[in-house]
Amino acid sequence: MTPTTAISAALLAITAGSALAAPLPFTVDADASSAAGSLTITAITDGTLIGDHDPTGNPSGTQTRPGLFGGSGNNPIPIDLDISAQTALDTNPAGSFSLDADTTALTFTTDAFSTDLLNGQSADSTLALDLLYETFRTFDPGFLYLGGVPLPIDVEAGSLTTLAVTQSAPMDIPGALIPTEDPNTYTLAGVIPATLTISGTTFGDAPLDPDPTEITLPIAGTLTLNPDGSATTTLSIDLDEFSETIDTSTLPALPEIPFELPTLSEETAGVLLNLALTSLAAEGSGTLTLVANAAAAGCNPADIAEPYNVLDLADLTAFITAFTTQGNAADLDGNGLFDLADIQLYVAAFTAGCP
Repeated sequence: MTPTTAISAALLAITAGSALAAPLPFTVDADASSAAGSLTITAITDGTLIGDHDPTGNPSGTQTRPGLFGGSGNNPIPIDLDISAQTALDTNPAGSFSLDADTTALTFTTDAFSTDLLNGQSADSTLALDLLYETFRTFDPGFLYLGGVPLPIDVEAGSLTTLAVTQSAPMDIPGALIPTEDPNTYTLAGVIPATLTISGTTFGDAPLDPDPTEITLPIAGTLTLNPDGSATTTLSIDLDEFSETIDTSTLPALPEIPFELPTLSEETAGVLLNLALTSLAAEGSGTLTLVANAAAAGCNPADIAEPYNVLDLADLTAFITAFTTQGNAADLDGNGLFDLADIQLYVAAFTAGCP
């Protein structure tokens, strides 16, 4: 029996049914994708500051003493220091994922979703500090710091070197596909369980490297399934919806941080900050847009079932199913109609064979 006769016989015996298409492996097009907005990380700390005076190593250094009159010696001053690090995002993310679309049930699932928002770059952060303290005095130089009065503190910026989102489990509920006027295009919406990985440096060049944080990632966008088996999707992620508390239990203790307190003169008071991190939170703003493409898996439009690059009965059966259920794989001329023209195109592609 020739391939043409086999297809004709199979089409005469069409039976109703449905099947999921093979999952499509997507690669994010970094040039067409963007992350525009910002990520703000807020750290709440408490601890002490003390002058950098040392009788042996730095005898002319600053001494700190509590209260208006201070007493004697170099004494620690209790403080609370809240640090807000804002990182502007203007990057071209990279990544990949697998998407399994069921155009009969109008659902989809993703697997191995992974995106690197920085794509190998680092992003500088601006720091805002809110220092709360009790009244204290410094000596060498001499200055009075009244409690409750915030200090304008200039510090070097930190940076983010890693900002990545990785799917952590299968989707709890399949996402929804919604048909559009274009028979090959759907809008989509769903939620992906994922982890957020952040690393970099913050105040005082202290390392920022918490364990990955569990998040829920809402996605929305469009999916176009082309007749040749390739596909394109554009996913939009609203960063304004992102707000998470980060586990600090695994973070190492912050190092002692040398710091210069301003005075009313050009002199500064050298102190050492000893801080304990009590909480860490991340909040986003802006939009993440991912444009991703999936190449056709088969050698030609007739090669629509595994094993690919082989034209056999599995491809015939998949075409029959798609034709019966009006699936995209059977709309070979892309006009939204399922008729003799599609059958003739399929026969031509099947008889042409794989290279």
